[in-house]
Amino acid sequence: MLLKKTFLVLAALLMTDFVLAKENPMKKLSMNVELNSGYEMRRTQERASRVFDKQKLADTIQLNSGFNMPILGLGTWTLTGGTCENAVYAALKSGYRLIDTAKYYGNESEVGNAIRRAIKDGICKREEIFVTTKLVPWSNSPDKDIDDSLQKLGLSYIDLVLLHQHGSASGDDAVYKAMIRGVKDGKIRSIGISNFYTEKTVSHFINDFEIPPAVIQNENHLKYQNNSLRDWASKKGIYIESYYPFGGRGNTKEHLQNPAVLEIARAHGKSAAQIIVRWHLQAGYIAIPGSSNPAHIAENFDVWDFELTENEIKKLSSLDTKRRYENW
Repeated sequence: MLLKKTFLVLAALLMTDFVLAKENPMKKLSMNVELNSGYEMRRTQERASRVFDKQKLADTIQLNSGFNMPILGLGTWTLTGGTCENAVYAALKSGYRLIDTAKYYGNESEVGNAIRRAIKDGICKREEIFVTTKLVPWSNSPDKDIDDSLQKLGLSYIDLVLLHQHGSASGDDAVYKAMIRGVKDGKIRSIGISNFYTEKTVSHFINDFEIPPAVIQNENHLKYQNNSLRDWASKKGIYIESYYPFGGRGNTKEHLQNPAVLEIARAHGKSAAQIIVRWHLQAGYIAIPGSSNPAHIAENFDVWDFELTENEIKKLSSLDTKRRYENW
């Protein structure tokens, strides 16, 4: 009789846990993680969601705007039409929650289509996705550009809007002021700048406007790390986001076939691309590698189950030649 009662109690407890698990499929465990660069990031561990069969890790940082941003996303520069839509959909299905686009890319509608497909298919919810777009500095109507991006993306708000690059001083200021108005109107959550590489040029946006940049998106890779700007910006509460994490089209071979990268890849049983992505994250950057290949997209995101050692970080950081590939 005692054995039977014990069995019934255990069965009841197991059933309770099962019901709670069903009611909370996205249970989260959080902890602060100190990275090699000294940055502290917020790590969120998501358990057995309706999408994933195994545990996935998604790291985010808290921006100076108060909103959280994933540190790994998909870049969509040069992706157009169905290729772009399918790439973004594949990224969301693989676990990405950061998608980067721009008005200049001409693919905001395709990005929006992919997001709606993913939401409809139960892959994610809107509030889980962080969408970035950018405004050109030569626009005569940046306020209308914001509304146009919202319409093309099919969103009620954009998570991050960046001034795409330096134009004229008056043009830059006009766009930045429009982005601030967008924040106040609830159309934009966070703002930032792109292709600004020095303390002097960035300081203008910190000192002369009521809302400072939350993110600076620049060309950053093993050959051009710009550590001085990263370290200075971090003290101002600003994060650096790396586009071209593999060096950009036409330069990836130099990075993916680097002997130091390949040696570290063999040590971890990972690909060269995964080692480079992991270096960006541990060095304190946000990274947005671009690809239209679903297999490569998934591979670039599969970097949460290992960490580079301090010596490996130093070895990769020593590859810096201060060489940029672009001039914008």
